[in-house]
Amino acid sequence: MYASTDPFLIVGAGLAGLVAASKLNALGYRVIVLEQSAGVGGRMATRTFGDSHFDSGAQFFTVRDPQFRRLVEQWTAAGVAEVWSRGFTRGTGYTRQDGHPRYRGLPGMDGIPRYLADGLDVRLNQVVESAAVDDRCWRVMLENGDTVNGRALLLTPPLPQSLNILAAGGCELPEAQLNQLSAIDYAPCLALLVELEEKSGVPPPGGVQLHGEPITFIGDNTQKGVSPGSFTVTIHAGPQFSEEHWESSDELVAELLLDEAGYWIEAAGKRWHLERWRYSVPKDVVPQRLLHIPGPPQLVLAGDVFGGPRIEGAALSGLAAAEQLVIGKG
Repeated sequence: MYASTDPFLIVGAGLAGLVAASKLNALGYRVIVLEQSAGVGGRMATRTFGDSHFDSGAQFFTVRDPQFRRLVEQWTAAGVAEVWSRGFTRGTGYTRQDGHPRYRGLPGMDGIPRYLADGLDVRLNQVVESAAVDDRCWRVMLENGDTVNGRALLLTPPLPQSLNILAAGGCELPEAQLNQLSAIDYAPCLALLVELEEKSGVPPPGGVQLHGEPITFIGDNTQKGVSPGSFTVTIHAGPQFSEEHWESSDELVAELLLDEAGYWIEAAGKRWHLERWRYSVPKDVVPQRLLHIPGPPQLVLAGDVFGGPRIEGAALSGLAAAEQLVIGKG
């Protein structure tokens, strides 16, 4: 049986999990966040190789919802976000300035999740194997054999991972919800991080938005301010190319993408690193901001698959999850 002092457990230190944890912490609740990676942020990732830095996942975000706008205003006031541009070059043509601001994290995209995680009980390198109900509380089993108990559980990883965690603990969602969530698939993304000997041909403000195949976006991290000490670009492959070449060698993927990006990047003198985002974007979304199973104990599933596959959707899902957990009182 849970006690009022038992923590809320959150699996996943991406934006949804961290926004929820930050909100619960601000309200005075004890929260433990379990993250399988060595850092926070999920797809709001900034990678470092020597003196070279790359935003390797999400490149920017937009603001539409008033509730999300208030969050972004807090981030800009804290110095971890700013407007990057109001449009990008489309293909080899003109730069479209539509007046709608595109924001970026400071100094890279991971600046926002690192800011949110500051002061929270975030436990990195913690691979969750299963979650089971034990006497009206949640018992989470980790890969290293440890267990963590909590009054309620919030799962924010990609749906296949969240459903596997529940299944491994013998927990099944109601049939209708399970069928709905099990049917949702994700598009992968192959991200090529390229170090250059000289500046790229990407025009200001440092982005080429192609919306196609085999490349969807090229971001110049140097112009963006992410990598001031070296010339670096990030190339995002399209979902079709990424599907077709998911099992291809890194060398083949790099050769094909560099050839396609040759208009903006000189072919000579480059080093590169390939990153594979298996769950880059959900192909379908759930209209609701979250899935809530009242229990006891409470279970909530949240993330960018709920309400919209963008940074804004993930943040709003995290806020809604925190509010629901408080309403249910664990």
